[in-house]
Amino acid sequence: MKIRTKLPLFTSVTVLFSIAAISFYTIYDFQNKTLESIESYKKEQTEIIKKQLQGNVNSAYDMIQQAHELTLTSGQSVLGGGGSISKSIILSQYLKITVENIRVMRYGSAGYIWLNEINPPYTVIMHPIHPEYEGQEKFFEIPGTGQNIYEGIADVIHEGGGEGYLEYDFYLPNSNERLPKLSFLKLYQPLGWVIGTGVYITHIDKMVNRKKAELDAQISKIIKITIIFGIILVIIASVGLFYLGKTITDSIYKVRGQLFDMSKGRLVAKSTDIKNDEIGDMTGSLNDLIEGVNSYSQFALHIGKGNLDADFSTLSEEDNLGNSLLVMRKSLRQARTEEEIRASEAEKRNWANEGYALFSEIMRKSQDTIEEMAYEIISNLVKYLKANQGGIFLYNETDKQNVYLEMAASIAYDRRKFTKKIIKPGDGLVGTCLLEKKKIYITNVPDDYIEVRSGLGTANPRCVLIVPLMMEGIVVGVIETASFTKFTEHEIEFIEKISESIASSLYAARINNESARLSQEFSTYNSEKQEAEKTIKKQKAEIDRLKKEIRNLKKTDSVFSYI
Repeated sequence: MKIRTKLPLFTSVTVLFSIAAISFYTIYDFQNKTLESIESYKKEQTEIIKKQLQGNVNSAYDMIQQAHELTLTSGQSVLGGGGSISKSIILSQYLKITVENIRVMRYGSAGYIWLNEINPPYTVIMHPIHPEYEGQEKFFEIPGTGQNIYEGIADVIHEGGGEGYLEYDFYLPNSNERLPKLSFLKLYQPLGWVIGTGVYITHIDKMVNRKKAELDAQISKIIKITIIFGIILVIIASVGLFYLGKTITDSIYKVRGQLFDMSKGRLVAKSTDIKNDEIGDMTGSLNDLIEGVNSYSQFALHIGKGNLDADFSTLSEEDNLGNSLLVMRKSLRQARTEEEIRASEAEKRNWANEGYALFSEIMRKSQDTIEEMAYEIISNLVKYLKANQGGIFLYNETDKQNVYLEMAASIAYDRRKFTKKIIKPGDGLVGTCLLEKKKIYITNVPDDYIEVRSGLGTANPRCVLIVPLMMEGIVVGVIETASFTKFTEHEIEFIEKISESIASSLYAARINNESARLSQEFSTYNSEKQEAEKTIKKQKAEIDRLKKEIRNLKKTDSVFSYI
């Protein structure tokens, strides 16, 4: 039956509620006195529990004190004679044994004793219910304070002169539920240990509730006795209207409290008591809203921690806030992807720029020979690319009828190779690269692949990259690198770009070498020419001398007459 039906039905008897005023004063006075009795009863039970807790801790304290004092002693062999177990060895283990004995001590339904250090970080020494805490720093908040339980324990010890009581919430054994707990704590100063035990004081509340239940029973009895003197119909109407009003107001106050907490941004638990009326419908809708708000909060926490893949569902297709959160996640994902791409591109650019600067410096420095320059280039290139092997081949066209590529330098596994190798155009991968004037890139070469003939020899590398060294359309040579890992696109682009600078440097070095050779040959030719001219002058002088002698002889008549 809906509330809209209940209210008209019972409105007619509300006037009869005035009969309850007859017993109001009596019930009120009785209730106050009973509440005072209950409060006194609660204090008495609390004092009893405190004494029990103190007694249990004192017993453990005495055990630890005795064990610790024994561990500080040493003596002769317990067995005597040729015994192998000494008293000091037994005593040294006595404290550990005592701690283990305390671990198994139990009292009541869930009573136990734990040990932790008095000083930060308040390491747990022994905890029988949660042994996984031992040796660790644990944090359990005292509700409403933000303070660590163990920090609160230390405060109680210091303020109470070495012992004291502390109330807080803690987990039930083998449960994630936290209930109010009262503990007694005592410091064993020589070791800096806090000995503590506690009990869940919910049973006190239960006893108080039982007392209150008895009070309610007595009040109900008084009400019944009072109402008996009235009209039976008045009793029925009054009780019915009281029940209805209580049902409505309790539900409204509960919903109001939840809405108030939500307006303050607090997390609110869902209601479990849902009635079959309009308030029940309202409570169900409120539960849906609470679940949605909690999911928004959890999703926002995940987003704040960078977890953009957290599960999240909107309350409905018209859920504007939920849809906005999904749009926000999509935007954050896109922004993260774009940022990763920008970072990757920046890293590649930095890597390439550093490489350009490195090889510009290498090629700028003068080398004794073109072979040394080639070795410096290929060795640094293999190292920069983190490859395994590399080689530079220079184009030799001294004999136009017999052109070829000649290995200028090579390196393999960080060792310089002095192999002499000549490759004809079209021979192998390097020769093919020379003819086609295009890079050759082979990847994923299988282990059982027929040996790939490269300029470095015969091998089965994972990937081989061969790039022509060209300068303004002129082939200077070929550079080859091999690696067990694939070259990335930006690495291949880097090699292609830097090959132009390498080609220019090697070409200039070759021109310089050729100029030096021609200059040396020209110098030798001039020297030989000067020697030949000197010889010709000597021969000419000798001829002139002979001609002069002949002219002198012609002047002698006797001789020429005879002739």
